[in-house]
Amino acid sequence: MPKHSFIRSASIISLCTLLSRVLGLTRDILCASVFGTGMVWDAFAVAFRIPNLFRRLFGEGALTAAFVPVFTEYMEKRGERESWILLSVVATALALFLVLLVILGEGVFYVLPKLTPLSEKWQLVLKLSAVMLPYMPLICLAALLSAALNCLRHFLMPALSPVVLNVCWITGLLFLSPIMGDTQEQRIFGVAVAIIIAGVLQYGMQLLVLRNTGNVISPVLEPSHPGLRRVIGLIGPVVFGLAVVQVNVLSDSLIAVGLSSSAGSHDFFKLFGNIYEYPLHSGAASVLYYGDRIIEFPLALVGIAMATAMFPTLSTYAVREDWETFTTVLHKALRIVIFISVPASLGLIILGGPLVELFFVRNAFTQESALRTTSVILFYATGIWAYCSLHILIRAFYSLQDTSTPVKVGASMVILNLTLNLSLIWFLREGGLALATAISAMVQTSILFIILKRRLHIKGFRGMSASAGKTVLASAVMALVCIATLNLLPEHHGNLTIKAARLFVPLSAAVVAFLGMVYMLRSEELQYLYDALVKKVITKKD
Repeated sequence: MPKHSFIRSASIISLCTLLSRVLGLTRDILCASVFGTGMVWDAFAVAFRIPNLFRRLFGEGALTAAFVPVFTEYMEKRGERESWILLSVVATALALFLVLLVILGEGVFYVLPKLTPLSEKWQLVLKLSAVMLPYMPLICLAALLSAALNCLRHFLMPALSPVVLNVCWITGLLFLSPIMGDTQEQRIFGVAVAIIIAGVLQYGMQLLVLRNTGNVISPVLEPSHPGLRRVIGLIGPVVFGLAVVQVNVLSDSLIAVGLSSSAGSHDFFKLFGNIYEYPLHSGAASVLYYGDRIIEFPLALVGIAMATAMFPTLSTYAVREDWETFTTVLHKALRIVIFISVPASLGLIILGGPLVELFFVRNAFTQESALRTTSVILFYATGIWAYCSLHILIRAFYSLQDTSTPVKVGASMVILNLTLNLSLIWFLREGGLALATAISAMVQTSILFIILKRRLHIKGFRGMSASAGKTVLASAVMALVCIATLNLLPEHHGNLTIKAARLFVPLSAAVVAFLGMVYMLRSEELQYLYDALVKKVITKKD
């Protein structure tokens, strides 16, 4: 592998992800303006979690984690023809399984309201879920094809897939939603339909690129195929492990909806003969959604991009049993992730309020919604370094074809996360749900790191500690500069120009301060990024 090639691949993914996130921010700004943080968006936030849950289980999560090492081994040892037969077999099995799952799910969504009386909020959740469930097989198959393209070192089109979703989402909001009706409850279905259209396009574009490589996949029903059986053998523990993570995510949303009082009231519930006031208020799921979207910006640009780019590389070195290069790649990826995620974390903690004020506060999104969303961002942001590192570490285990260790560690986090959720919401409201997620991620990352270090007998992490120390020092200076600059600026009082200045002026000062400090501290990560990105571009021009 050419030096820094996985960093360049990560940069391609990051640039595409940046475009996607800018569009995603635009869509969230529009949605916040139209739907605010009320019951309708609460219902949508929960309903959209369901196809996303399966996407992460059977798409880019578990199946990809199980498929990439096996597909890489086939390419290395059995040749191109056998590799593409394997892809066809896996894609056929996945499609059949997911279509059956959709049929079952639609039946449940249809029958459940007839069996038991449901509130208006839960009826809307089920209706939206029924519309968006077919998105699940489309995006899961698109993710599988993207994984195959990544193994061929084609990163551009898979990375552009989320861009399609955001374009369709925005189009649906602007053009389909008004057709659906005049109320928020009617207009939200325009967004749901747009998501289905996006799924069709996302799958089609990956299929088109695969065919342009000269390889064709076709339906092949072969349950006894040894490669498929190996993938299924690996996917079981991964599904369980990711299901644990997604149960945590889904439980946050369910708690946010189920333990929220109605808008404008203080409802009570009875438990074990005692009466309690609901700890959360209407809109809790909505502000969690918006806070999570902001946090996903650095996570996708750094953690997921780096993990996606290096996964095929780590799998290749694992197949070759080149452990020295394997650990070098892992070591470098973790250092770069820490180098970027720590200042990003502090930046969001400080500038979360100005960010929400500038982008979201208008029309249906009130000042109260802004304060609640800022609180969620603050607590989520404390764990950015852990979220990003976790993606790297889990894929390192998967490339070793060890899917059970992350499962065991992840399973233990369910109890921790749920305990923290039900404890912290009474003091921090929805911010408690965000803090519980961050703490669980920190603990999980630390445990996986210790296990991997001992298993591979990895050395050189003293250098990583020194590097992290430089990053923390530079980030602390950056934070002080950012706070001081923010305090020099006047309050906005609704003025859009001042709102923009309160975000971008401190942000610019913070970036300059951080880069200046890491340059003076001679941070190796700054040199890595310069060599992989800037120097490469200059060399190409010459």
